[in-house]
Amino acid sequence: MIQDEYQGLIDSKEFKKWKLKHNDSYLSSCVLINEAGTKELWHFDFYIPKSNKITTFILDEDIIINEDQKIFGQSHKKLKEINLKNIKFNLEKVNELVEKEFKNIKILKKIIILQNINKMVWNVSLLGIDFNLHNVKIDASNGKILDKSATSMLQFKAS
Repeated sequence: MIQDEYQGLIDSKEFKKWKLKHNDSYLSSCVLINEAGTKELWHFDFYIPKSNKITTFILDEDIIINEDQKIFGQSHKKLKEINLKNIKFNLEKVNELVEKEFKNIKILKKIIILQNINKMVWNVSLLGIDFNLHNVKIDASNGKILDKSATSMLQFKAS
């Protein structure tokens, strides 16, 4: 469960040491990548307002720390904080909903991001064997689908 993984992180000596240097930082997203042949690992991103960068903690047997990363897709926007206590629609329910919505598509890779986009949202991207990138945004408080789209990956091929 995401809350248990998060609690394990914030209780760790690695995190506590890092947090002393970055006391203004806060949790801005949680990422889980599911790909055949790889281990699912939670990535917890902490936003550092002073530098407008993030540090990612990857929970494996040891905690992997990737510091001072530029924010993907953001220029000068401040990332919003997320609070895991506000999640009513958990990861298990997200996976059930995604399987139901995309039951006719063979999925090669699934990326699940929990983020605050004016509300807590599960942002799920699926790469299908059909070379389409499917995306669905799910309200983390009630499981309502907020947005659903598909884009052909072939449109990104080099010319």
